[in-house]
Amino acid sequence: MRGSPTYQVQQIFDRSGINQIGQSKHDAKQSIRAELNEQGKPCGCHELGQNMGIHSYATADAYRDVWRQILEYARAEYGVRDVEKLTDQHVSGFLEQKVSESLAYATFQQYAAATEKLAVALNGYAERHGTGQHYDFHGALKDVRETARELLVRFDGSRAYDRPTDLVAAVGKESHNLAACIQHESGTRVHEHSQIKAEALRGTRVDRFTGEERGYFAMEGKGGKEGLKAVSVETYQRLEQHIAVHGVFTINEGSYRESLRRAAEISGQRYEGSHGLRWNWAQERYATLQNHGQNELQAMCEVSREMGHERADITMHYLRGK
Repeated sequence: MRGSPTYQVQQIFDRSGINQIGQSKHDAKQSIRAELNEQGKPCGCHELGQNMGIHSYATADAYRDVWRQILEYARAEYGVRDVEKLTDQHVSGFLEQKVSESLAYATFQQYAAATEKLAVALNGYAERHGTGQHYDFHGALKDVRETARELLVRFDGSRAYDRPTDLVAAVGKESHNLAACIQHESGTRVHEHSQIKAEALRGTRVDRFTGEERGYFAMEGKGGKEGLKAVSVETYQRLEQHIAVHGVFTINEGSYRESLRRAAEISGQRYEGSHGLRWNWAQERYATLQNHGQNELQAMCEVSREMGHERADITMHYLRGK
């Protein structure tokens, strides 16, 4: 599609079926619920959101403004001038930019909701015009929302644990202790290490920055792309042995967090959630890279890349209180 960002956004709004202003939102919800139930599909909040249009002028104005900002961002950062060519990489980068601006979490949620609705509008436009395109920003939104919760929710300071090694040592259950080691050594989000299969193991190799041998496993990153996470050889061997015995490494995320909470009490530390270990990893990796010749900007960029972020300045949030 050609034209200014404002023009393209208006075309998507007008020609996708997303514009439901003047129609009953309640009736629309009831109709969608009935249709989903008839098809035997889930009809929770996410599914309703994927099928609902926009029913108020205020919401329409707010969402179109965000859509325009996303396209302007994609033009400036990636040279993408066509709204139909937006991908999860573009929206992820845009939302990470908003996180880096330290806006209120509630404001970020509004940006995320508008972005989610953009995918609905783009899919509606594609279906009506037979373009064959499909848009799914759910994975990108999930990751950035988790980052926003870590960095923006009623927070001023560092969420890193004071003594992460003591915390990990105090985690009693074997699988949870292994999970804590993995998270502290690789900076994973919980869902990235809550299930690791044998085919995800990638063996050991030398870290190109430190010269240290590390064990690597694969996880699914943004856009379904494979990402690699590195742990110590000792932890990697524990992971291999666990999978050899049990067939897969898996944990219940809620139970794991509860184990960390108990470990924080045992080790005399404030509980910072599972993401506290991610903060520790970011700070430690940043220092390690600098100790091995990287300057501040290079270290910041590499830490962001290894964490799966599009923007280097996201790392600055994790360095607070360091």
